[in-house]
Amino acid sequence: MTAPAQVGPSPVGGGPAVFQDRDELLADVGDRIRAERRARGWTQEQLGQRSNMSRQAIKRLENGASTMPLLSLADVCEALGMSMSDLLSEQWQMPTLPPRRRGVTGVLSPRMAAVLRVAASGISLTQVAEQLGMPRPVVSSRLSEAYRVLGVADLPRDERRAAAVRVAEARGLFNTGCEVDAA
Repeated sequence: MTAPAQVGPSPVGGGPAVFQDRDELLADVGDRIRAERRARGWTQEQLGQRSNMSRQAIKRLENGASTMPLLSLADVCEALGMSMSDLLSEQWQMPTLPPRRRGVTGVLSPRMAAVLRVAASGISLTQVAEQLGMPRPVVSSRLSEAYRVLGVADLPRDERRAAAVRVAEARGLFNTGCEVDAA
C-alpha cells in the first residue's frame, strides 16, 4: 500500500515555500536575480544576451514588474550558472558583491522612506501602491532599494521588511531626514 500524496509544503519543513502575496514573490525573485547578476559584474544587457532576453525584460523582471514563463526563468538561471531550485531555495544567500557597489549610496531617498513607512504596517505591496498612488512595480523597486541601503537585503524574505523597519526606526528615518550611515 502506498501513502497518500501530500500536497503543499511538508508540515515538518522543507517543500515549497507558501507565498501569500504574489507581488512579494515577484519582488523577491527579482531581487535574487539582480543580486546574482551584480555578483558576476554583469549589466542587465549582458544577462539579457546570455539568456536570450532583452535588457528591458531583465529590468522588468528585476523590478518585480513582470512574470515570466518558466522556461525563461530556466534560461536566466542557466545564464547565471545556477539551478532554479538554488535561486528559489529558502537557503539562498545574497552573493558577495564585487568591490564597486554602484547604487548603494548610504542614503534612503524620501520615496524609499515613504514606501517603507507605509509597508511597515505589513500590508501587501498592492495595498502600499494604492495608498501611495504609485504603480506596484515602482513600490517593489523602491522597497528593494531600501532593503539594500539598510543592509537587510540578504535576510530571508519573511524577515526583511520587519528588519528594515527596525533599522529605519533605530536611525530615526521615520521622524527626521532620510540619510543613513554608509555601511
